[in-house]
Amino acid sequence: MYVTTPISRYLNNPQAAAEPPPEGPGSGILVVEGEEAVERASNCWGLCRDSKIRSLPFPQSRKARVEYRSEFAFAGEDSVDTADFVESDAVVFVPVVGLPLSYNRYYVVRAEGKHIGMVSACSKEEDKTTCCFCSIANDLPPRPFNHGDVYQQVEVVQLSRGKGFRAKAVAADGVPPKYLRRKGWELRTSSSTRYHSLTEGAQGADWPLRLRMPDLNSFSVGARNSPPVVVGRWYCPFIFVKDGGGRLKDQVRRCMFYEMTLEQSWEEIYGRDNAHQGNAGNNPPEVAVRATVRRSTALLGGTDAVQEGRPQVVDGVLWFRPATSSASAGLGLDMVVWERMKWELERGGWAAGGDDMERIERVERREGLGWWDKFGCYLLVERFVLRRMDGSLALTYDFRHTDKIRSKWA
Repeated sequence: MYVTTPISRYLNNPQAAAEPPPEGPGSGILVVEGEEAVERASNCWGLCRDSKIRSLPFPQSRKARVEYRSEFAFAGEDSVDTADFVESDAVVFVPVVGLPLSYNRYYVVRAEGKHIGMVSACSKEEDKTTCCFCSIANDLPPRPFNHGDVYQQVEVVQLSRGKGFRAKAVAADGVPPKYLRRKGWELRTSSSTRYHSLTEGAQGADWPLRLRMPDLNSFSVGARNSPPVVVGRWYCPFIFVKDGGGRLKDQVRRCMFYEMTLEQSWEEIYGRDNAHQGNAGNNPPEVAVRATVRRSTALLGGTDAVQEGRPQVVDGVLWFRPATSSASAGLGLDMVVWERMKWELERGGWAAGGDDMERIERVERREGLGWWDKFGCYLLVERFVLRRMDGSLALTYDFRHTDKIRSKWA
C-alpha cells in the first residue's frame, strides 16, 4: 500500500528521494502533482502547461507518454529533406513497492491500446536472435502483473545534459522492450487524463490518533456503533487489486488507483436496560456480559457477504468470493497488500489465528453511586475500507479487538 508525496518536495530537495517508504512490508510511495508543481509547469501566466517531465522521480497523478523522436530523410524534387518522427506510448510508471524512490525502479503499465492494464516485461539475453552478425532482442508482449516477477521491473536512468531517459532491466539477464531501452526518450504527462482521487492526503497510519481510540462520549448508550474515525489512509494501484470478473481494460478505465482507509469505531456487543429502575432497594451495580463475537468480517461492496471460512489464496492473490452466485464475481488482493494490512493489524494489537468466533464473558461494575437506566458494552473495531475512484465501495474488512472492551452507563 502506498503513501503519497508532492513532487515539489523532490524538486526542492532531490536528496529526499533516498528516504525509505514507511516502516513495514508492502509499503511504497506515489508522487503527485500539487499546486506548487502545477504553477512551476505553467507558462504564459498560467494559460499554457509544460507537460515535459525533466527529472526523476516520475509522478503518478497523470497518465504519461513515453516519446521518442527520430529523424528520417526523404527525397524531394531538388534535394533531400528531413522530418521528425515521434513514437508515443501511453503508460503509468508505478514505483516498485518496498523501495526508496531514489532506486528509480518502476512497473511500467500500458495505459492505452490492446495491452491496456498489462505490465511491460523484459525479455532475456538468451532469447536474442542473430541476424547479419548482430544480436537482436525479441521484445515480449506486456503481461498481467506479478509482483514476484523481476522481469516486470525496470530501472530508469536520467541522461546527462537534459538528453532524456533510458531504462535498463533489474534482472541481470533482462532486456527491456525497445520503447524503454533506447536512449533519449522523453516523458510527457497528459493534460486531459488526471487521476483526481490521487491526493497528497495519504500519509499511512496516524499512530497517535490510532492509539487514542474513538471518544466514548461521541455517541449515546444504546447506539449500535460509534461514528467511525479514519486513522490511516493509503492508495493501491489497480495492479494489486482483482476487481470482479470483468475485462482488465474496463477496470483500468474505471479505477486506476484505489483508496484504502483504516477506520476505528466502537461496536456494541451487549446492552440492557435497568429492570429495577425506580426501585430504591434494588439498583444492581454489576452487569454480567455474555456475548459471542465474530473476530473478522469481510463484505464485498460493503454489503454482500463472502463465503464462509477464510479467504483463499490463489497464485499470490487473496480472494474474497461472494456467498451467493448471483452476487459479484468477487475481489482479490495481491498478497503484498494483505501482508501490509496484517502488519498494521498486528501492530495495533490484533492477534491472527485461532477460531474466528470468540466467547466473551465478563462482569462490568459501575463505579460510583447513582441510578442507571441503560448499559452498553462495546469493543473496538478496526475496519479496512477499499474504495474505487468514483467513491463506490469495493471491500470492507472488519477486525474486532476482543481485548479492547469498554462500557457505558446512562
